Amino acid sequence: MINPLSDEQPEVVKPKKKHHAAPKVEAEEIVDVKPEIKQPVQAETAKQNIVIHSELDSMVMDRLKSQPDTLQAIDAEVIEKKQPDKHRLSLPDELLSYTKKYAFCWIFKRKQAIDEAIDQLHYKLTNRTYFPELPDHCFSARSVIERGDNILMFRPKRIDEEMRKAPGIESTDRIKARTSAHEGDPSYYVPASDEDGGKVVGV
Repeated sequence: MINPLSDEQPEVVKPKKKHHAAPKVEAEEIVDVKPEIKQPVQAETAKQNIVIHSELDSMVMDRLKSQPDTLQAIDAEVIEKKQPDKHRLSLPDELLSYTKKYAFCWIFKRKQAIDEAIDQLHYKLTNRTYFPELPDHCFSARSVIERGDNILMFRPKRIDEEMRKAPGIESTDRIKARTSAHEGDPSYYVPASDEDGGKVVGV
């Protein structure tokens, strides 16, 4: 019991604080998750093999296509006797049937010669487009007919005849113009000869 007259201070009893235990947090395993990268789906494209051939290889392939398919066809092949006067630049036999309508000519395979033949002489290059029925061996890899440094060109027969006559007509007209050029010229002397019976001789 506490005496009110006593100097002693009463002992204050502090209530004990209840310590609440923090809830235990179980450690979770952390997994590093990487985001999934979606790649665009590309459409499947057909692969094409591109083979580049040289001019000689292209010519060989054309020759292969023109050959017989079987050995039996090769054995049955008939060899034609060559004409003794056959020149290297003779017109191919396959084009002989066209000579009634067209005139063919070999032109030097030079830019200046070809430009002049096409632009001034109205020639056209002989190629597969105009003569598709000719066999492949007649044409080179550039689809034209060539023999060494020459290339075959053609033009219609009527144009060929007109252009071939043009130099002769021009020459005749010049001769006729010179025949009467002296008329009226006072420097032109025409003596009379008695020995010739008075025939006038122009000088």
